[in-house]
Amino acid sequence: MLQNFIRSAAATAVFAAFASAANAGGFQLTEQSALALGRAYAGVGVDGSDVSGVYYNPATMTLHLGTQMQLGIVGVGLNLDYAGDNGSRENGRKKPEIVPHAFVSHQLTDDAWVGFALTVPFGLSTDYSNDWDQAGDGTSAMIKVIDFNPNFAYKLSDKVSLGAGVSFQYVEAKLGFNWDKHYILGNLDLLEHMGKVPKNTSLLAPGQSHLKVDGYAWGWNIGMMWTPIDTIRVGVSYRSKVSHSVDGTLKTSNPILKSVDASVSMDAPAWAMLSAAWDVNDWLSLYGTFRWADWSSFQSLTIETSAVPMPLESKKNWKDTYLMTLGYDAKMSDFWTLRGGVGYETSTISDPTLRTGTIPDADRYWLAIGSSFHWTKDFQTDVAFAHLRGVHERSVYNHKLNTNGTTTAEHAGKFRKLDAYLIGVQAQYRF
Repeated sequence: MLQNFIRSAAATAVFAAFASAANAGGFQLTEQSALALGRAYAGVGVDGSDVSGVYYNPATMTLHLGTQMQLGIVGVGLNLDYAGDNGSRENGRKKPEIVPHAFVSHQLTDDAWVGFALTVPFGLSTDYSNDWDQAGDGTSAMIKVIDFNPNFAYKLSDKVSLGAGVSFQYVEAKLGFNWDKHYILGNLDLLEHMGKVPKNTSLLAPGQSHLKVDGYAWGWNIGMMWTPIDTIRVGVSYRSKVSHSVDGTLKTSNPILKSVDASVSMDAPAWAMLSAAWDVNDWLSLYGTFRWADWSSFQSLTIETSAVPMPLESKKNWKDTYLMTLGYDAKMSDFWTLRGGVGYETSTISDPTLRTGTIPDADRYWLAIGSSFHWTKDFQTDVAFAHLRGVHERSVYNHKLNTNGTTTAEHAGKFRKLDAYLIGVQAQYRF
């Protein structure tokens, strides 16, 4: 009985930690192109100068004649400056993470194209001290999703192109948390007094624990591009929800419960994108993008263990997110193109008491600048920088277990800064 309780409690703690990491959707990695980063991803795909359209909208492959290849990286650095109400200070930034991307597009006939995209659409790393205010929800988090995405495009006419593909996704998550500071596991003495757990359970003192899970799943994507006149292009695309069930092991410092098998189920949200491009003249082009992500469909996380006959569920009550960006390309010469962009992206958090420090979220502004250098007619390099600034609600709450078994949320502190800094470089070659 005691062993089963501890296993059940472990599942609850895993739940809390993985729930915070799943909020990586709030930091959904849009960064699949260094070129597009320079204009805050405005007009991505339909710009015609970036092979990353293979991922964002496969129909836009029809803009790329012959065979084209693109390789690049985007470095992501965070500033998660937290100030607790008790005077404590923390920063969850870890070493900058590298987000790689690779694309290839090949024209089969005058009307048909195939392509392949290798991307990391979700991923983030944070790291706090083991005894910070929110250590019960998480001390560290690393989550990455690698997407392998073959695509096909067909040109129906000079004005309309269609595209579609399938996605194979691999997900890996590593999470750390301190059981002693968990609002349930840190109050085992109270639960003993209430008769909820066996006597002497509180002597077990679980301490620091680490979870590692991984798994894979399939999804799909479609897209369309419309060219009403030669200087204007409009693209719409959709990527499906991907249902992940990841398995792994929870390891603890407790001598009785050294390891627990865990299985977590969650859905990566579907999203849809509308992009437009206007070639004003030979040297200036203007772009816009609107993206919706279906995070309101993600209402809970489900975890199962061999010790608990019924699955455990945690409600999250997240909301849909929206990204709106505007940008430009200015052709300064045959060699150099200058670009810039601004944007605004909304948060997944509908209830601020559910925000976690492990991977927090907030509304954010985008400010970006970049350049392309055309070394030959077939080879170019692209560089870009962007600053994402978190704004509005950024509070964090502690959850308290009451003597009657209910829980309440108490304000614990606030993130003074929730910022990200992005630097991208890539190379393109046209065969």
